[in-house]
Amino acid sequence: MRLVTRVLATEPKLMADEEAFRSAYLGREYPRPAPVPAALKVAATVSRSTFQGRDVFTVTPRDAGSPWQVLYLHGGGYVDELLPVHWEIILQLVRHIGATVTVPLYPLAPEHDHRVGNDHVAAFYRDLVGRVDPARLVLMGDSAGGGMSLVQAMRARDAGLPLPARVVLFAPWVNVLPVNPQIAAIEPRDPVLAVPGGSLAGRWWAGADDPRDPDISPLFGDLAGLPPIDIFQGTADILWPDSLLIAERIREVGGVVNLYEYDDAIHVFVAATFTPEARAAYAQIAAALDSPQVSIGRGTQVVTNPSVMFSRALATRLVERSTPWINHMGARARVELASRRARLPWP
Repeated sequence: MRLVTRVLATEPKLMADEEAFRSAYLGREYPRPAPVPAALKVAATVSRSTFQGRDVFTVTPRDAGSPWQVLYLHGGGYVDELLPVHWEIILQLVRHIGATVTVPLYPLAPEHDHRVGNDHVAAFYRDLVGRVDPARLVLMGDSAGGGMSLVQAMRARDAGLPLPARVVLFAPWVNVLPVNPQIAAIEPRDPVLAVPGGSLAGRWWAGADDPRDPDISPLFGDLAGLPPIDIFQGTADILWPDSLLIAERIREVGGVVNLYEYDDAIHVFVAATFTPEARAAYAQIAAALDSPQVSIGRGTQVVTNPSVMFSRALATRLVERSTPWINHMGARARVELASRRARLPWP
């Protein structure tokens, strides 16, 4: 994790400059999802369908999987489409729990607000629970997708729909208002997120509504009667204080919540899949679901092993584009390492 933090810390954060962040998103060409990586195609079949005119990806393990279904809502500050970082997380879910992972693409801000985005996902959830066993369904998301996952669980409860067996959140964005007094002390050591751009993205998502609306910031909602919730949170992340707060509020209303804190881990650290912290998180999820790592073919296992993938792909990622962790939440800074290519020990 220290290596990842050092790399990220050398780069400027787009989110630190509100005007730069605004310019990067207003009037843009609507983003497309990142292409499916080759390693995931080896481990799983990836099909693409549509729901109400928007894409849905379904990732199914090629070898014997588990009975678990995951509805995954991707992060990106509600402004970014499915990124390479999200495919890496999905690949590890296939490896560790053998789940079939369904990823609906939802309407993004600033082109849309929370009403359109949440209504789309709620309709998809209603359709999904009519096709799969809710007792084997996990609602999961990272960052903004983590906040949305909690919103969708609350909506399903209020609508009288079957609830998922579990909700798993990676560094969830549960309050789009950066008002927690502990944020200021953490922001200087958070290499990914910053308040100015994040606050703007939150306002775009809120649209004309109060950002404290539970459909926008679930921290302010009714947290009773929800399935067991697991939160995986790094402490070098400005969202950490609100993860602490929402865990406390869930317990206060009698809910079951497990908050796993990782010292000095960055925002959505599970995307740095080669790190001990990420491996521990995926192992914990597998244990909670009573789903040991799936037995996959040896060739597939070698290709999709995080250490192998990282050692072979790091050069390309750093030289040719920003790393997945920098891409996350729209932090657009580029890592320029072309001059170091000759010193790298792999092609």
